[in-house]
Amino acid sequence: MKHNFEQRKQNRIDHANEQAAKNEQKAAALYNHAREMASAIPFGQPILVGHHSEQRDRNYRNKIHNTFGKSFEAQDKAAYYENKAETIENNNAIFSDDPQAIEKLQAKLTSLQDAQAFMKAANKCIKKQDKTAFLQLPFATEKLWEQLNTPDYVNRTGFAGYSLQNNNANIARVKKRLAFLEKQAEKITRDIQINGVRLVENTEANRVQLFFPGIPAEETRKKLKQNGFRWCKSEGAWQRHLTPWAVRIAHDLLQIV
Repeated sequence: MKHNFEQRKQNRIDHANEQAAKNEQKAAALYNHAREMASAIPFGQPILVGHHSEQRDRNYRNKIHNTFGKSFEAQDKAAYYENKAETIENNNAIFSDDPQAIEKLQAKLTSLQDAQAFMKAANKCIKKQDKTAFLQLPFATEKLWEQLNTPDYVNRTGFAGYSLQNNNANIARVKKRLAFLEKQAEKITRDIQINGVRLVENTEANRVQLFFPGIPAEETRKKLKQNGFRWCKSEGAWQRHLTPWAVRIAHDLLQIV
């Protein structure tokens, strides 16, 4: 599944755009219908309290109100899916099932390490007030020299300690994730049967996949969802991201189906 990562991303964008268009059309149709219904009531016409038509009139007006409400709900959904499509398209996060995840994480790690080295070297230059040495550092500029020499609210100069601490924590996090993905890449896909269900540790897709011979019972589907498994129509499987814990859960679930 890694080989079609970009296609799956595009499919998600297309689906969100389709849902946005569908709800836009639904909102417009409902709004027009509500207006058409409202036009049947003369402008300023009050409800005739005590008249035999009172309840029918109230029901009709409530129906108009509810139809307008459904129109606004559909419009909100359309906006939600428009934003979702844009978010997916502009999302630069590194996903584990991206075939270039390891390369991207390595590049990110290098960037973080370069930033850490620069901040440390810059702080030494600031402490010594060695502007010449500072300007020889990569990324250094006159403007940055002035900024780093401007005391903050507690009269500190240079890069704050928390900036180095946070960056160092990010380095550790990326290293840990990189090590995990490299270990995952070495694994082979496993395919076994438990109680008539295929359990596949799909390393290429980075998914634990469960292939049932038919539609699982409602209680089984409920337990699958409660444990993070989602139905994937394109794969014909219930699946979740591949982790040791996910594999353990899959084994436990299949013991009771």
